[in-house]
Amino acid sequence: MSMSLKKILKQLTVLHITLIDDSYKKVDNILNVFFNKVVHYEDEILALDYFYSSNPNIIIIDINLKDKNGIEIIKTIRKENKNVPIIVITANKDLNNLLEAIKLNLVEYLIKPLDINKLIYSLNQTAKIVLNSGDIVSNITEDTNYDYVKKSITNKDQTYVLTKNEARLLELFLSNKNKIIKNVEIQRVIWPNKEISNSAFKSLLNRLSNKIGKETITNSFGVGYGLMDK
Repeated sequence: MSMSLKKILKQLTVLHITLIDDSYKKVDNILNVFFNKVVHYEDEILALDYFYSSNPNIIIIDINLKDKNGIEIIKTIRKENKNVPIIVITANKDLNNLLEAIKLNLVEYLIKPLDINKLIYSLNQTAKIVLNSGDIVSNITEDTNYDYVKKSITNKDQTYVLTKNEARLLELFLSNKNKIIKNVEIQRVIWPNKEISNSAFKSLLNRLSNKIGKETITNSFGVGYGLMDK
């Protein structure tokens, strides 16, 4: 698949479980560059509630948490999901924690002060894991999901396979969610080095709208289109 690792990460949601300390903002800023959505919790119970209800794509967790050891939280997560990628970022150098962590199928165990290059490398490794799993799904709306591997839309009980240009257009919208993309930019991406008629452009938009929901694509008249959170 030609999808870049950065593009994969940009479709994913990460659950970040950590106390807010001096290093938190630095890590959070990096995560917000790479990921579509970063959800942060200090409270372990609230974090687990979110994990069970929302099924985030990646977990990033500290060992030193509010009331529990992060290793115990990871063990709880592993009982539910043995494969979700987990990265530990911590100042805790206790050997017992490290030995326990090795058993829990982590992507990486990073020690603070954090080496940014090591974090970025770990994120790239995470993207490869997600890609190899064949499970790259992005939420369009509460009821509608897009599968990047199958190039298909699932809306409640219905599934629609997208054409090549429909998939290109939707992926362009998803990678620029909550932004209006100018008409000229859409045409450049979908039909590079080719002049297309206005009717062909509108036809593609209409076909995609019919598959993902007519009210899903926002039209900024005379400017462009985009997927906006309602």
